[in-house]
Amino acid sequence: MTPLRAKYIRDLVIRGRSKHTQEAYTRYVRDLARYYRRSPELISYEEVTGWLYHLIKERQLSASSVNIAVSAVRFLYAVTLGRDTLDLMASVPHMKRATRRAEVYARSEVEAILTAPLQPRDRVLLMTVYGCGLRISEATQLKTSDIDRARMQLRVRDGKGAKGRVLPLSERLLKELGNYWRAQRQGKTGHDSPWLFLGKTVGQPMSTYAGQNIYYSALKKSGVRYKGGIHTLRHYPGFRTITSKAPVAAPNPLITRLGAALVCRFTRHSQSSA
Repeated sequence: MTPLRAKYIRDLVIRGRSKHTQEAYTRYVRDLARYYRRSPELISYEEVTGWLYHLIKERQLSASSVNIAVSAVRFLYAVTLGRDTLDLMASVPHMKRATRRAEVYARSEVEAILTAPLQPRDRVLLMTVYGCGLRISEATQLKTSDIDRARMQLRVRDGKGAKGRVLPLSERLLKELGNYWRAQRQGKTGHDSPWLFLGKTVGQPMSTYAGQNIYYSALKKSGVRYKGGIHTLRHYPGFRTITSKAPVAAPNPLITRLGAALVCRFTRHSQSSA
């Protein structure tokens, strides 16, 4: 790691940028350096503009992706390198994002997607995203200790903007989590890892990239027409954050059926491995 990159990451951490933001910003700054084959310290603002034009016209990145790149270079030159960035701000403004009407899946389509994966882990990951209205980055960072069985709640520790929240947990979803635990975690390698959804590396959480691939594979297998990425599964009006003064919203109707016969057993398994 170069000294500049180390300082850049340190500045991001000090200013409270999330791990996801750190990775995204660092990736774009690295891309800028590779594009010109020299350190960003030696790249002019005019060249930064040329790189952004390349991202838009040649690589055809979305407006949201380009805006992340803009924020990454602005932070680099203004904060890490401590330069006057008035000219940079003028030459690399944020792009206006096109407003599109979000599409949502019908209930039958969602059911087809959720039941498509053969692996219990993959199936319950999609159910958790849908049933609790999670972002994929939030779902992959869940720990077994985030499941509050007594209150039937799921805690999200680091959501968007580094904010946590508490969500309703249905009996059906808890049952599916129990099935996953017994089939792929109990007594297996990495069973004592605190992460709920394990990735390829032993004891490490699943990556967001892997989570997205699970969704796309399930979508293809289900035969449902594509209406958007895994984030589309969050588009359900029943999702609400639980606060001390607000009533608990009803869980997603697709994940509410069946009894809670496995709750106690799953509780014992999870507590012994956390």
